[in-house]
Amino acid sequence: MNIAEIKQKTNPFRAYNLALLFVFVLLIVWSWRSTEMGIKLLLDGWRNMIVYIGGNPEIKNSGFFPPSGSVPNIVKYLVLMVETVQMAFLALIMSVIIAFPISFFASRNTLEIIFPGHRPLDTVIRKTIYMATRFLANLSRSINELVWALIFVAAVGLGPMPGILALAVHTSGVLTKLFSEGIENIQGEPVTALAATGAGPFKVIRYAVIPQISPFFVSMILYRFESDVRAATILGFTGAGGIGVYLFDKLRSYENKDVTTIMIIIIITVALVDRLSAAIRKKYT
Repeated sequence: MNIAEIKQKTNPFRAYNLALLFVFVLLIVWSWRSTEMGIKLLLDGWRNMIVYIGGNPEIKNSGFFPPSGSVPNIVKYLVLMVETVQMAFLALIMSVIIAFPISFFASRNTLEIIFPGHRPLDTVIRKTIYMATRFLANLSRSINELVWALIFVAAVGLGPMPGILALAVHTSGVLTKLFSEGIENIQGEPVTALAATGAGPFKVIRYAVIPQISPFFVSMILYRFESDVRAATILGFTGAGGIGVYLFDKLRSYENKDVTTIMIIIIITVALVDRLSAAIRKKYT
């Protein structure tokens, strides 16, 4: 490639780049107008936010500050926060157990290892399994955790269990997608080299695929744990256990000082989980 070709390909004002920029700006303008976004509305309404945070003068203790300092309530909220983390942890374990094996069937390159061959039937089998696993993953992750929680509350009743099941189903779909994309981006040389020695499909996956994806898997699992802790705090709005039950109850009853206390506990917990995840990620990735 000569200098002229390099300049042409790296020119930011190429027709292709300008066309992409035009389409991008067009999408922003279209979305902005369609959703009725407006900076003026926000600037005009910010005082209403201040009034809301300050509370309704006709409702005693309806303001958000200062936070409630009731020791018995704080202890109760801390216990519920621990339950919320437990929900997220159990849901994560269940989702990893589901997503880890499925992700190998949702990746084109590992499907070729598990079901080798170039006959039309082999191709049909691989495509059918790939499309089926991708569909199931998309289905489970496309439905929000709150909707899954409502479904499981109807099935097993109120409490932490429907929240755990809701998080597990949703997260298994997310992890299947993330894991499969990580698998599809591995280097093919170790796989080819090991397969050339006559190793079977599962040995190839064990010794040529998994070592390459392990750091990525650990990173994604920790990321989802952080996300599940945050999501679990809201599932209580459906009666699915955790601190969200009290958060929803306090919001409805305008006990906003308690709401602030609960939010502080949630923020501190999420920050601690984030630091723990960062330490584990640094060690294993």
